[in-house]
Amino acid sequence: MKLLSSGIMVNHKIKSNTFREKQVKTVNGTKKVYLRRKPKLGVCSVTGQTLKGVPRELPVKMQNMPKTSKRPQRPFGGVLSSKASREELKKRVRTTKL
Repeated sequence: MKLLSSGIMVNHKIKSNTFREKQVKTVNGTKKVYLRRKPKLGVCSVTGQTLKGVPRELPVKMQNMPKTSKRPQRPFGGVLSSKASREELKKRVRTTKL
């Protein structure tokens, strides 16, 4: 079990590694603050590459962001990488009947 420097038991949510410790400067010295960890980068479902233009933010901050800053403004933006989306568009165009 994790103990504070004063020997007091710590709350379960702090022990579970969901939160990260950060030292913050205050007027009276430094203080430990517990912040929620950011999610991992988004990955392409086809190639496994990290997605460009997709922010790595907490859901609360993502709610308050405009849709244009949450994902790229192109077909399959925020789901497939640019390479995979290019291939998918080519495949769809070639299979459609005129």
